[in-house]
Amino acid sequence: MKKKKAYVYTRVSTSIQIDGYSLDAQEERIKQYAKAYGIEIIKTYKDAGKSGTSISGRNEFIAMLNDIEAEKDKVDYVMVFKLSRFGRNAADVLQSLQVMENHNVNLICVDDSLDSSKDSGKLVITILSAVAEMERENILSQTMEGRKQKAREGKWNGGFAPIGYSLDNGELVVNEEEAKAVRMIFDLYANSDMGANGVSKYLVSLGINKPIRQNGKNPYFSASLVRQILDNPVYNDKTTGKIKLEKSDHYIIAQGNHEPLIDDELWNEVQEKRKSQAKKYEKVNRGKDERVHILSNLIKCPYCGAGLYGNKSR
Repeated sequence: MKKKKAYVYTRVSTSIQIDGYSLDAQEERIKQYAKAYGIEIIKTYKDAGKSGTSISGRNEFIAMLNDIEAEKDKVDYVMVFKLSRFGRNAADVLQSLQVMENHNVNLICVDDSLDSSKDSGKLVITILSAVAEMERENILSQTMEGRKQKAREGKWNGGFAPIGYSLDNGELVVNEEEAKAVRMIFDLYANSDMGANGVSKYLVSLGINKPIRQNGKNPYFSASLVRQILDNPVYNDKTTGKIKLEKSDHYIIAQGNHEPLIDDELWNEVQEKRKSQAKKYEKVNRGKDERVHILSNLIKCPYCGAGLYGNKSR
């Protein structure tokens, strides 16, 4: 009897290899199954750190489908550890199965004991993939509701702590060393004729660098970062729970549970100046000459990484 041939596909959603679901663990379990049933493994395709919500971005999965369409190795099966490793989107799963079926290739899900070559296999796969997608959407919905509730309670909603604060058991606490720079930024902006660019240059001249977070290596307080700090209500104790609502420009903003760095008086002064400067900038740059500045924000400063922009003066 001619030996059946198969491709193996493994996937993990994050770069963290969780025990039992790592790429190696999946492959080893599949190899045991293949040996027990006399199936020859031709090639293994691995997608590390890729979500199963879409085929897009799963380069190895796409390469496998292309090889099946080209009938490169004339395999009989695609073997996966679980159906969820093959995909979590019902439409993608069915579309991929159709591609495989057109070339007489069936899907085996080892841990789920599913084989699309069997009469009930494809029906069960269809149902399970739809259920998996519903479960994923439900988890996303519950996660968003949890974040909304944390926002309403003024709690920190995750991510890196803003400059001037550190995280202690998920709560924001003042980092005095970093807070000095934040207070200086607000004071300079409110009590001098400097704008965000001027404040940025002044900090550089004093050798005051921003603290490096894991999401960036630029050591300077760029003008864009200065503006972000001036606009962030976390420094006025308005919120630790700011969260953008889905598909809208609206945010939940609540009273925070942390210690503010900036009092109401200084905060209000800064916000008034921000509004007046925004109107002034809009007026200066209005008109047909805007076409001259088409490279604004495309060219970056080699020192601070901020986008350069054009301006004019009469």
